[in-house]
Amino acid sequence: MTTKILALLALLSVGAFSAVYAETATVEVPFDSHGMSCHFDEISIEYHCTWQGIQEKFTIEDLEEFKDTLDEGIYKEELQRLQDEALAEIAEEKAKLTPNELVILEIENKLNRGIATATESVYMNLLKELDTCQQGMDRQTAPFQEAREFEISEFTMWKVNNVKYDGKLGEIVMAIEECRAQHKLLKVVGEGYSNMPTGDDDVQFSLLVEYEGIQAVPFEDYTATSKAVDMSVICDSNAFPTTHKAQHGCEVLYDGLTMDQVKRQNEVMFGTDGKIQYQSELLGKYHEYLNNNSRYATVEDKAFEEAIAEPIAQEMIEENAFVKNAMRNE
Repeated sequence: MTTKILALLALLSVGAFSAVYAETATVEVPFDSHGMSCHFDEISIEYHCTWQGIQEKFTIEDLEEFKDTLDEGIYKEELQRLQDEALAEIAEEKAKLTPNELVILEIENKLNRGIATATESVYMNLLKELDTCQQGMDRQTAPFQEAREFEISEFTMWKVNNVKYDGKLGEIVMAIEECRAQHKLLKVVGEGYSNMPTGDDDVQFSLLVEYEGIQAVPFEDYTATSKAVDMSVICDSNAFPTTHKAQHGCEVLYDGLTMDQVKRQNEVMFGTDGKIQYQSELLGKYHEYLNNNSRYATVEDKAFEEAIAEPIAQEMIEENAFVKNAMRNE
């Protein structure tokens, strides 16, 4: 590596005048570096620079290459150090994995060694293709299903393997079947529930809220001490005839009038002398007409009425269609 630095060669002082002489020098650095630091030595009038080299990672392959030239104790010590570093790196990588990824890694190691069972192989493939299924989270099923999301797998070859479905494997398989049933349910339900309100819009009507503070039963009436009988059960009911109600003291109305009011009205209209009297507005006007001799018309009355009727009759004749046609034909 070649680096150019400014090397101070001499410092001269003559009276009040000072002069500094410097020149550029090229330094060959026999290794890769990523930085340097320099300082000036005022006594020796020199620059001292230090380069920070890049340390290469020493691998097991490098150790095997220099095995013959190293002392056995040093070789074993370095080998143990490299193995510990490798195990620490593996443990660090494992710590980043999820529980499912750790299971997959464990089963893959068994498969590589040829000791994994068919159940473990199916379980590993199910874990590799995990997915989720939703229930009660769409417009069609939200009105009657509780919203939840559960874990399934997209791996479908589990059906052709003769394995026992229990434990975690059985849970995933059951979840897959439940998700298939959910898709069938969507087809059966259709759009029937899609417009029903859900969530905050689904407000249930409550009489307790609507009539808060209002008693449904008048407890005061039922708990009070009294000899009074509630006659509304009979008087306000349509199950009993008016005669029955009257016998029990209920107020019975006839055309909106009580019996006493009807009696007083009859006394005014017919009196109390036992004679039958008639009261009719139309009949009264007729008797008035007869009594005033209005039924007998004089000659003057007839002439007066005829003068009024004649222009009316003439107008009716002229407006008659048959008369018009006859006049036109003439």
